[in-house]
Amino acid sequence: MRREVPFGAHAPASRGDRPLPPADAAVPQLAGLLDAPAMAPVLGRCLRSGATVDDLRITCVDYVPGSGATVAYDVTVAGARHVAVATAGNALCPEAVRTDARRTIARALGRGALITRPLTYDAGLGALVQWYPLDLSMPVLARPLPELLRLIARTGIAVAPDAAPARTLLYRPGQRAVLRTGDVVLKAYADDTAFRAGVAGLEIAGGLDLAATGPRLRGALPELRLTVQTAIDGTPVERAGARGVAPIAGDMLRVLHDAPVPGLTVATPERMLVSAARAARITAAVAPSLAPRMLDLLSRLEEHTPDIAELVPSHGDFNVSQLLDVEGALAVLDFDEACLAPRALDVASYAANLVSGRPGDLACADAALGALLDGYGERPEGLPWYLSASLLRRVPSPFRLHKRRWLQRTESIVAAAEAVLGR
Repeated sequence: MRREVPFGAHAPASRGDRPLPPADAAVPQLAGLLDAPAMAPVLGRCLRSGATVDDLRITCVDYVPGSGATVAYDVTVAGARHVAVATAGNALCPEAVRTDARRTIARALGRGALITRPLTYDAGLGALVQWYPLDLSMPVLARPLPELLRLIARTGIAVAPDAAPARTLLYRPGQRAVLRTGDVVLKAYADDTAFRAGVAGLEIAGGLDLAATGPRLRGALPELRLTVQTAIDGTPVERAGARGVAPIAGDMLRVLHDAPVPGLTVATPERMLVSAARAARITAAVAPSLAPRMLDLLSRLEEHTPDIAELVPSHGDFNVSQLLDVEGALAVLDFDEACLAPRALDVASYAANLVSGRPGDLACADAALGALLDGYGERPEGLPWYLSASLLRRVPSPFRLHKRRWLQRTESIVAAAEAVLGR
């Protein structure tokens, strides 16, 4: 099963310590979207007269070569932080703008007087600009909180009507958003498939004895693609603590893998290869010099695809960021990717998540992996293959997160994936 990986003709140009990807004829706006100083006046035109952009940082780049790009910015205006999002190429949906713009703009204007144009198309840049909480893919985010809570209560879901102002826990433009208000967490989704997976994941989590307390589904509103779950008071486990909590995490993972959970979709090694090939295409487009190594890795992974008969209930995205310290106990969050998969998938995901292209990453990941296996009780079949494939899927992350020296960090993750597969 050979995967096509595009090869770039030229090395990326440089802008400081963040190289630019080669020009993409389908997304000519990409270089402009990644130019923070140039974007400041673009975003400044969305503000009321006299207001200025005091600081602007690129936080996330969602790029599909030959198709489109969405870039998120952390913007400071008058001492307050905001999130702006610019979209260009095929990721831009003019139909959604025409049908939803008037209502969502009216709602979003009430959220921040400084931003007088929360939705605009910048003709010079050739991109649609939105300011959170306005997101045309998730119109529910622009609803005033009291109105939203009343709507939830009318469906029979118990929520406090005088809940505290909503606090955003996670926002991925055009994909999903997680907010906490009072004793509930609200999770909005951009598409029906992801929403249904979120509901199913919360139902699975509620039926598992993985911690004294964990996420519990209170209800869902399909028409809004919104789930409501009980909030958990705890402290996120830091990446530096991944090895320390790994034995407990491994024990909890074994409970999940041995639990009877019906109705899960199957995640085969072939599905992992498809995901890895997608990451390789992005990497080859932004860092053409790495394209031959990407193609070689994919070929080797395809050649050595493990034939694993046993499939177990799996988290699907098991890593330290999904763990919450609740008064000394651990809670596992976010079962949106729950599936039936080989045991090695979750085990490898935990270790791969600790590799971000920094010096010593792979050694730290190996140490955490050893501690996780101590708690898990056995070394799953096909672990090196799954760890290499998981690392390959992470290769575009330094570019996506707009890290300094992202090209060097990308190459480092590639080297880690090669080293693991050669074990």
